[in-house]
Amino acid sequence: MIEEAIKIGKKLAAYGLIDGASGNLSFRKGGKIVITKTGVVLDELTEEDFVEVEIGKKEDEASSDLYVHERIYEETDYKAVLHCHGVYGVTLSLFFDEIIPLDLEGKMFIGNLKIVEGRFGSPSLAEKIAKSVKEKGICLVRGHGIYAAGENFDEAFKLASYLEHSCQILFNYEVFRRVLANPYHACRQ
Repeated sequence: MIEEAIKIGKKLAAYGLIDGASGNLSFRKGGKIVITKTGVVLDELTEEDFVEVEIGKKEDEASSDLYVHERIYEETDYKAVLHCHGVYGVTLSLFFDEIIPLDLEGKMFIGNLKIVEGRFGSPSLAEKIAKSVKEKGICLVRGHGIYAAGENFDEAFKLASYLEHSCQILFNYEVFRRVLANPYHACRQ
């Protein structure tokens, strides 16, 4: 499964869902979690960039999001979790309390998605994220990004990609709606 995680790290970068050393990936391995180490660059992952952790145990090398991943695995049967920072999702999370997709795929695969918020690193935020992922397979955290889960990384990636695409369409819709509402705009003449 590490090979699949490495592939998804590159795909997240190619689709603009991460940049620099942002985001993290994990998967179940028996009763343990294999998660990216803190500070790694997801589109340059190697096998050495992962650490195996027993659920509930602290591991200094593990991503700072380890607790969030643990809570998701404790609340669900998902086998893979990813966290990314798509620009449109993060941007809209700062202005909306709920993402209501306008596009068909977003309506079909995501549906209305309430924005989750809380203090970063807090147990209460981790609980809210896990609850949203349990209900929808995905979560959008205000000002922070997407958590998505699935039976494998491809499923999690598809959800994250659908949400980011829906956010891009919603963003563009809101921009053009406001531009075209301006009676002095050149498009109205």
